[in-house]
Amino acid sequence: MKKIILTIDYELFLGKVTGTVEDCMIKPTEKLASILNENGSKMTVFWDVLHYYRLLEIEENFNEIKQDRILIEKQILDLAAAGHDIQLHLHPHWLDALYIEGKWNFTYKRFKLHNLSDKLIKEDINTITGCVAASKNLIENLIKQVKPDYRVTTFRAGGYLIEPFLQIREALIVNDIFIDSSICPGLTNDNEIFSFNFIGYPDNNSYKFDVSPKMAADNGKFLELPITTVRIPAYKNLIFTVIKKIKYPHLEKGRKGIGSGYSTNNNNNKYFVKRLRKVTRDKNNQFTTDSNFKEKFDYIFNKVPQKSTMILHPKLLNNHTCAILNDYISNLKVNFISIKDYLEKK
Repeated sequence: MKKIILTIDYELFLGKVTGTVEDCMIKPTEKLASILNENGSKMTVFWDVLHYYRLLEIEENFNEIKQDRILIEKQILDLAAAGHDIQLHLHPHWLDALYIEGKWNFTYKRFKLHNLSDKLIKEDINTITGCVAASKNLIENLIKQVKPDYRVTTFRAGGYLIEPFLQIREALIVNDIFIDSSICPGLTNDNEIFSFNFIGYPDNNSYKFDVSPKMAADNGKFLELPITTVRIPAYKNLIFTVIKKIKYPHLEKGRKGIGSGYSTNNNNNKYFVKRLRKVTRDKNNQFTTDSNFKEKFDYIFNKVPQKSTMILHPKLLNNHTCAILNDYISNLKVNFISIKDYLEKK
């Protein structure tokens, strides 16, 4: 049985259609927690807490917003009380989000933490340091209701936008956060809203670094737990593409929202070329159930080493992926652990 570090990004869709808190966060996370409970598995929940911050700001004007806030609080407290690990995930564009006629409206000028002010002012949420401080305090102050000594120690950047790390390094140090899990070795993204390039980054299960997670450093202040990736050969990519098209044509139907990556004007020809390239070359794939199906997930799972880090998004869970997880747990193929558990037992 493999021990795997399970991490989830607890958030709404971040595009033009966000989906609801109940459908994208509460119900799927409740289902996931129930599956994990079958063999005592745990997870690290990277909470997009600036969404919660915005709910608190405007809830007096909207009853449905207040109800969303109450649902989230209850679930987070239940998860923490059950031994799951709640950590920091930041999408700063929530600071500018407007709630108009029952829908969230976003601008993405501050999608990246680096786009906030670099002044070292802990009391100002519009600074990098202050945003990390306020967000950390929100999580800790809530969870202290059930765990008085609770501490936020770990960070995952929204959109995996951790670089350039030097720009946010001091803000993390000031706020006593020295663990990161934002890197996806070998992956790239040239999306208009967020782009990253993790080619050449270490693909160890964990390693220390100091000035950039691209450069491992034995005496570095920070610990990186990269999201595990597996390189799939071109011929396998083609086979999996055919399997998905024939066997699972409706796998991704029924999603309740649209990601930020779909919020820009895509050139159809350019998109087709990108899709073609994906299935005709070797490609790194995240260790995840997101948009995945059994045959492909089985292949990836068999390739990853013990104590790899897996990611999933509750908003992308469906009956098929829940069945995959249930099968792996009920048949004792895997025991999921949180980052906190991993560090304590390392």
